[in-house]
Amino acid sequence: MTQPPLSSRTPSDPDDGSGRARVRRHRLALGLLFLSSALGLLTFVDRYLSRVAAGRSAELLRVLLEEMSGAWAAALLVPLMVWLARRYPVSGIRWAQHLPLHFGFALGVGVMHTALSATLRTLLVSVPGLAEFEYLPSLQRFLLSLPNQLIVYALVIAITQQIDRYRAARNRELEAERLHASLTEAQLEALRRQLEPHFLFTTLNAVSELIYSRPSAAEEMIRRLSALLKHAFAPSPEHEASLAEELRVLDLYLDIMRLRFAERLFVQIDVPEGLRGLRVPRLLLQPLIDSALRRSDDPGQTLVAVKLIAREVDGRLKLKVVDQASSTPDAESDVGLHNAAERIRRLYGTDYGLRRRSEPEGSAVEVELPLLPAIGGALVKPRATPQL
Repeated sequence: MTQPPLSSRTPSDPDDGSGRARVRRHRLALGLLFLSSALGLLTFVDRYLSRVAAGRSAELLRVLLEEMSGAWAAALLVPLMVWLARRYPVSGIRWAQHLPLHFGFALGVGVMHTALSATLRTLLVSVPGLAEFEYLPSLQRFLLSLPNQLIVYALVIAITQQIDRYRAARNRELEAERLHASLTEAQLEALRRQLEPHFLFTTLNAVSELIYSRPSAAEEMIRRLSALLKHAFAPSPEHEASLAEELRVLDLYLDIMRLRFAERLFVQIDVPEGLRGLRVPRLLLQPLIDSALRRSDDPGQTLVAVKLIAREVDGRLKLKVVDQASSTPDAESDVGLHNAAERIRRLYGTDYGLRRRSEPEGSAVEVELPLLPAIGGALVKPRATPQL
């Protein structure tokens, strides 16, 4: 899944809407000039070769100026034809009413093209004395050029309609993507807000267990909880953090759990240094470890042991939390695991996620994430490490 970037524009930004519109108009004008010149050259080559084949005088310069003037006159009328195509579209509920109008518009544009061509040819050919005859517009000239003019008009109308349909479809796609991105952002924020009270509840529950039996430990736990909350819930618009930052948050959480479990707690963290700059969802590790500790908290066991392992496997970041519980964790009933799975899916798509499985020493939760570049720098490749 792709994350949509958010951008802002200041009033002093020179690349405002009017500037972009001017640049777009200039590019369209240059493109139209280039296209009309290319078409004029093609018609010139055809007419010149026809004259040579028929044994007539080539009159290269005169034929060239005549064909180029006709092409340039048509280019001057293209904006008018595009406006007519958009003002009276030949699609929709009124297309049948607009067809006769376009026939009349085509005749009018044809007359205008004949007059413009005659004017340009007079200025480029007659005035310099390159031809001995006049280019004054007449009914005969108009009727002779009418078929080509109708074809050109129909092509411009059809192309304009297709371009506008494509733009409308593209705009609908962009709007749908924008709405989907906004919805995903809102859902991610809701999941994060859902996680915070769950995180606070589990920690306060640990405090309540000690408040009567070990008051000093409970007081110290509250102090550490305050430090943890300041670090973990600092305002941030990002839904991701570096793995190193998540390990710092986890260490603060484990400081609290050490007061609760005392010498019974044993947590092993095996994360290579080269992976600690990679991006992971914020507050990902704490609910994984919290779930493992709650499953491993068996009064009959003298040790509450949890292991966190991180590896790069096949171009992906894989995290595994192993505990000594006999049952496989259920992500659907565990708020922390369910929340983590949903956030991974929202951030990276269905190719990544969270799964539970049994291990020889207990049960495990495996998380698979994309191997995203290190925050603030290039990806640091870890040294060769054992597989998960």
